[in-house]
Amino acid sequence: MLIFSTWTFSLGGTQSLSFSNGLRDPMERREEKLKLFREARDQFFRENPQSPLTESARKKFKGLLYYPIDLRYAMIGVIERYPRESKPLYKDLSTNKGRAKKYVKYGFFKFQWEGKEFALQVYRPLGSGEFFIPFRDKTSEIETHKEGRYLFIEQMPGGKVLIDFNRAYNPFCEYNDRYTCPLPPEENWLGIPVRAGEKRYR
Repeated sequence: MLIFSTWTFSLGGTQSLSFSNGLRDPMERREEKLKLFREARDQFFRENPQSPLTESARKKFKGLLYYPIDLRYAMIGVIERYPRESKPLYKDLSTNKGRAKKYVKYGFFKFQWEGKEFALQVYRPLGSGEFFIPFRDKTSEIETHKEGRYLFIEQMPGGKVLIDFNRAYNPFCEYNDRYTCPLPPEENWLGIPVRAGEKRYR
């Protein structure tokens, strides 16, 4: 059985970082919310039955490793959607197990870093409305997961979105080899180091 690692994680109530209704500004008290998010994520890994850690690893777990929070990595913009004619665009993403998984190629998100413009392709799993952004950068294999990491998309008022690299997270195969994880395609390889979000665990 294949266990795919495209899991998303959000906090409930006032601690939510997932503002899907677009009515609240996710930049409000951002640093505080990121700290709460990390605490809740550690709790999930330590206590939740769906944690990717094995039982023995959970007993030894002392918390995930992160870069310091840097709000420069919180990028606000829009998703520029690809035109749909007779059918959607599709993209087969390779996985760590060798078997590809098909996604809808939905659009792309542009952002600037240190005066240069970059773009990340945005995908959707077949039959799902959730967005999926896998990416790789110059820290991959050295400071962060060897194949790359994943990103959340947070809805903002006015049709804008927030992509915060402080929330970049490792696929579950970083913590347990039984998971099948989609790999970032070359079109989402960034030629810069992104020192934000989760670091390597092992």
